[in-house]
Amino acid sequence: MDQAIGMKPEWERGKQMLALENPGKPFFDNTFEIIFWSSPGDKILFGNKLFFEGFGFDNDHRAKDFPVSHLFVNPEDYLRIKFRLLSGESVRQHAVDFKRLNGKKIVAWLNAQSLVNERGETVFNWTVLDISERVEFERNLEQKNLQLAKINSQMEKFLYSASHDLRSPITSIMGLVNLTRLHTSDRTIMEYVEKIEASAQRLDNIIQDIIRFSKTTYKHIHSEKIEFDTLVWKVINAHRGSENFNRLKIGVAVRGEGAFYSDPDRLEIILENLIRNAIQFQDAAKVRPFLHVLVNVVPEHVTIEVHDNGIGIARQYFDQIFNMFYKASIQSKGAGLGLYIVKEGIEQLTGNISVESEVGFGSVFKVFIPNSPKGKLINRKNQLKHEKVDVR
Repeated sequence: MDQAIGMKPEWERGKQMLALENPGKPFFDNTFEIIFWSSPGDKILFGNKLFFEGFGFDNDHRAKDFPVSHLFVNPEDYLRIKFRLLSGESVRQHAVDFKRLNGKKIVAWLNAQSLVNERGETVFNWTVLDISERVEFERNLEQKNLQLAKINSQMEKFLYSASHDLRSPITSIMGLVNLTRLHTSDRTIMEYVEKIEASAQRLDNIIQDIIRFSKTTYKHIHSEKIEFDTLVWKVINAHRGSENFNRLKIGVAVRGEGAFYSDPDRLEIILENLIRNAIQFQDAAKVRPFLHVLVNVVPEHVTIEVHDNGIGIARQYFDQIFNMFYKASIQSKGAGLGLYIVKEGIEQLTGNISVESEVGFGSVFKVFIPNSPKGKLINRKNQLKHEKVDVR
């Protein structure tokens, strides 16, 4: 009753709107909520513009004769709410399913209260917020998340299979190749063995590219502190058995200070592909081939440059080398996924990559990757510790 008395001034200003005969001037036409008033006798007294649009009424007379209980998907919901209102309770943020005249469901939050007009008559005030689109969006999002979880699970199984089941036969082939070398000196047989080895190695490279692509594309990003000197040499040392590796003059320089946090798996894959390309695409005509990796860490980001004096890339191919399955050279032994994987991984870390190259002179790949929020916060805290504070 106290609430009703407090509402009387508003009611007085809007009492001319109480009748449905004047639907062109509803009380709350500018609101984004459906508002209507009804009597305890289940009759609609007033509705704003959204009431007519939301429930599908084409005229006020039809609405006036329409029972309020028929607006509910479950009429029992109406009876329960009506009982609470008659008992002096208010309804706040109550989830209710309404229905339009065409039967389409409206999922809504309901606020309702009982008021008393100047004549002492009880009136129910209903405020309905249509959340059907939000509920549908959340339902679709949940379904997509379930589908994504299923895809991730399948991808994990595939990665395990690719790492073990698919590569196991190749390992066996390479073992037989080495045994054959030990037990024969026949030149013809050795030529066949070399072709078998080259084909098996090419297949292994393709499988490893697919594994790297899957990891880069589907694995969740997780952030750890990165020790670049350790990471770069880990990748380089993994290639010591590669063809022509020992010809290279290798240099690594890591500059800067501060904590850098990012996804270690993606960074390793990025470096792996760039360094592998520098090793693979050496210029056999050069006496002193080199590979230089320069890393510069600052509080906000890291820049990584991979320099080589290999065969180089023609400028007209710059826009294509990052495409899936593109091969710029017949020396390529993979599936043409390497630089595509690099670009995908960098973009997932919200970074970018550029290339400078000239045929016969070599290439420079420049990578920019921002520090994670955690790394930036740590660096900022360390900076504040070293700043002098003037206290007076």
